[in-house]
Amino acid sequence: MKIYSLLLLLLISTVQAATLYKLVKADGTVVFTDQPVEGAVPVDLPQINTAKPLAAKPVVPPPDARSSRPQVQYQVAITTPAPEATLRDNLGRVQIQASVQPDPRGAGSYQLLLDGKVVETSPSPGFSLSGVNRGEHSIQVNFLSNSGKILASSPQQVFYLHQASALINPR
Repeated sequence: MKIYSLLLLLLISTVQAATLYKLVKADGTVVFTDQPVEGAVPVDLPQINTAKPLAAKPVVPPPDARSSRPQVQYQVAITTPAPEATLRDNLGRVQIQASVQPDPRGAGSYQLLLDGKVVETSPSPGFSLSGVNRGEHSIQVNFLSNSGKILASSPQQVFYLHQASALINPR
């Protein structure tokens, strides 16, 4: 590509240095040529206006708006169920509600961990689980940025799920 550009520049410079001739044929057509032909007259071309380019100013990147903004420290708390609460549901349904301070105003998402494993991610801080086995369970809610980075986590919280047993014989 550089070779073609160089050849084009050389060609243009030779064309600029050449003298042009104008020839009017017998039928009235006008021919321009760079070869001196019998009956052709040299053409005086006006000087080409050129301008030197202005020196480019160095581009200064704008200050990063994210770096100048103070980092918000979020706090997540599980509001439902209460710590060490005993829940009774034969189908294993559990409602979990969390809150974040300060209010994230819809930015980010929430991630629920049940017994240390991610079970659900939601745009709202409320979760509804079903089919949870009876016994002791730990829950934790993470508040995530839009890129998936954990911004804040609630402390782990324990709850107990009781279910009626089919083995108990009612009298």
